[in-house]
Amino acid sequence: MPQHEVRKTIALIDKEIRRQETGSPIEMAGRLCMSVRMLYFYLDMMTHLGAIIHFSKELNSFEYEFEGYFKDGIRWVEYEKIEVPK
Repeated sequence: MPQHEVRKTIALIDKEIRRQETGSPIEMAGRLCMSVRMLYFYLDMMTHLGAIIHFSKELNSFEYEFEGYFKDGIRWVEYEKIEVPK
């Protein structure tokens, strides 16, 4: 699979996870026109790139453990926590 296709797919999955609108793994795989097994392959790849991803039954959506995003579809960037001085 060409590298640009992998980046594009990771970017699509990332967008849905950040919006917390993935639905079940079967629903998400269907929307992305891939098998559930391929979806989990991408989620595993995203985990190896630094994101911590889990499925929330409460939200019926995948979600990130920490807020962040994938830059260029290959690099996980976590939002920094900014402390406000008192």
